This record gives sequence, C-alpha cells and structure tokens, in this order.
Amino acid sequence: MAPETLLRSITAHAELLALSADDPFVRWGIPDPLTGAVLANHGAVAVERLGRRGRGLWVLPHSGGGRAAVRDLLGALALGPVEELGVTGISLPQPYAAELAQTFALGPGGEWDWMWTTRVPPVVPHEDRLVVLDDNRDAPELSALSTVHSPTGEGDPGTGRTGLWLGIRTPDGELVAAGAMQSLESGAPHLAGIVTHAEHRGRGLGRAVTAGLTRHAVAEHGVCTLGMYSDNPPARAVYLALGYRTACAWHSRRLAGH
Repeated sequence: MAPETLLRSITAHAELLALSADDPFVRWGIPDPLTGAVLANHGAVAVERLGRRGRGLWVLPHSGGGRAAVRDLLGALALGPVEELGVTGISLPQPYAAELAQTFALGPGGEWDWMWTTRVPPVVPHEDRLVVLDDNRDAPELSALSTVHSPTGEGDPGTGRTGLWLGIRTPDGELVAAGAMQSLESGAPHLAGIVTHAEHRGRGLGRAVTAGLTRHAVAEHGVCTLGMYSDNPPARAVYLALGYRTACAWHSRRLAGH
C-alpha cells in the first residue's frame, strides 16, 4: 500500500481538536471552520495554512504518536500532497527537526514558541502610562521605532493588520515602547511588534505594553496568544510572569526553491 493512501482527511475542527487532546494551539491557532486541507495518519496530522510567506503546513503528532508517525506523515506528504497544495514551508515541533531535514530539501527558517494565556495578568509598573496609538497617524513613529530597535518585529503599522496599538511616551512626547494586538486567522487575538527603545530597556516598559494588551485581549476574547523567538530568555521570562504558557516550540523551514 502506497504511503499516501494511509492519509485521511479531517474536515471538522471539533474532530481535529479531539484528535489533539484539546491542544491549545489547535483550539486557538487553527480556524474553525477549517479553511484548508487537514491530512492525518495513525499518529500525526498536517494542517494547511496560508501565511504571509506563502502556503504552508503545520505538522503535529496526535494520539500518542511520536517520531515514527511524524516521519511517516512527512514521507507521505512528499509523495504528492506538498506539490499538489503548493506548499512552500513546513512547521513542526522542534524535537522532530531531523525528520523534516531527512525528508525535504530545506531553505532558511527559525525556531519560535507559540504561547497563550486565558488569565488576566497582574498589574505591572508603567501600565498607567499606556496610550492608545493610531495605526495610520502614528505609523511613521511606529515604523521608525521598530526599524531601529526591533528590525524583526511584525507589527506592520499602517497596513490595517492591527486592531489595537498601545505605547508609552516620554514626558516630551517621544515614543519609546509599543506593541500591537492583531488577529489570527482563527480570530484569536495575537500580540505582535512589541518593541522598546534601546536606551529605555530594563525599565519594564515592554512588560507594561504586553500586560496592557493582554489585559484587553483576555477581557474581550477570553484568550491572548503570541509568538516569540525561542532564543530570547528575557522575553520568555516576561511572558511567563504575565501568565503565558508555551503550547508548541516550532521548527519552521521554507522548502528549498521557495
């Protein structure tokens, strides 16, 4: 029997959620109803996603499946579905990075954590200084702050992707910290573009921005999510202290040639 015939399609989010044992990433990170192909084998599942950098796949173990199940699923995907779907990148939990490299020729990528909380965070210093910023009017300041002090930030001011910007200004009006609340394809709020001016770091300004955005998200939606690069211990400490937990530490790679 060819490996691809072992894959079955999942068409309901509830089925995927049950298969994943109510995984928080599946609950809040994957849209309901499902918007793309979902293919599963005996112990792993691939979920199609359409992101900023093209069409990709989330690959996750399920039902106690481990390395063998992930390897089998990747092998089956390589026999046709990846090409048929036009997949340009794959993300899977970091412990399975070797299985991905053994199956596909890979391009660049990164290691990052997807985190979530349903808890109202504790009040932290400087929250009383938070001001609401305008995605269009304040876009030049936000872009300048990010470009100089956090080039990898993804707040995308001026694009309409952000529903709420919060920031902190000095008494003379200089913007020294900011952050965005956007929406995932699932509709769950997602923090992005959190940045602090280099000369003002270590004072808790980024923590205050994160706390304020999280407070708003949990009050309005009951949950808040974010992504962070895995090699950023200071940011992780801030998020954990505010009640966040890691749902998955991802290994994301573009496929060679894309």
